[in-house]
Amino acid sequence: MRKIAFLLIFISLAAINLWSNQDPLYTQFMTNPYLINPALTGTYNHYQIIANNRIQWMGAADAPITNTFSMYGPMVQNPMGIGGYIMQDKFGPESKLSINATYGYNYAIGEDLKVSAGLMIGMFQHKIDGSGLRLKDDDDPYFTEGEIYQNFKPDASFGTYLYSSLYHVGFSITDLFGNKLQFENDVDEYDSTRSTFSRIKRHYYLHGGYKYFINQEIAIEPAVVFRKVAATPIQMDFNVRVWYGKRAWNGNQFWGGLSYRTGDAINVMVGFIYQKKIEIGYSYDIGVNKLRTQHYGSHELMVTFRFNDIKEY
Repeated sequence: MRKIAFLLIFISLAAINLWSNQDPLYTQFMTNPYLINPALTGTYNHYQIIANNRIQWMGAADAPITNTFSMYGPMVQNPMGIGGYIMQDKFGPESKLSINATYGYNYAIGEDLKVSAGLMIGMFQHKIDGSGLRLKDDDDPYFTEGEIYQNFKPDASFGTYLYSSLYHVGFSITDLFGNKLQFENDVDEYDSTRSTFSRIKRHYYLHGGYKYFINQEIAIEPAVVFRKVAATPIQMDFNVRVWYGKRAWNGNQFWGGLSYRTGDAINVMVGFIYQKKIEIGYSYDIGVNKLRTQHYGSHELMVTFRFNDIKEY
């Protein structure tokens, strides 16, 4: 990848390579932690559909774009849940498309306290579109302009989750298989070799949050996620949201907040929930590192539709 000219200078300023953090980032992780922890499957008493779009580093050429579509919920007769999601992550001519299914088992350990364990199994396609490559070396041993390079690999994640009506904490490991990304290189018309382009690194997440009600209409909700990838420092996202809307009703609610991602950005967030059915959230990331002069921030939009409750909490 270092031989490909489309890698922008601001990536090197960030002191990371493209695949050092191979899972996509989500500023609004607290609205759908299911994407980083399959143990969330079945922890709500309803099914929900969530669509998320993130455009990172607006104004930069080949800026990363991430789209996800997820659906999950509980089984009525059993303390379990099922779900699945589709994710596409694109950075210039490089992209990853994954299709995943999840299963979760939930167990009550108190009147208002449960624990859940979940597993995700899926497949992903990693692709480099050679028509978007501009090679520095015409004799590059790995890539040829115009060629399509693809990997199809299995994927898996595992997580645990402890939760109540007011607080939650979870731990998960994604990319369990640590797949190698390999491409065939033609030696001559009769022979070819396979070169390892990169390896998918395991990602470790520790996340949690607490919702404190000041009164029946206003609540404060801090949340945090720690993210660790092999050979990189721990990255932390910390955010605080303020909620407005009665605690136990089916009317409208509003929320807004601020978030900070270490070494990366300060984020502004707003959201609206219509009668506990439809939620819309928007966030804007303001860069705070050396990259901030190379782009105009990052945008993220989240839309949720919740079905009717099908079991008691």
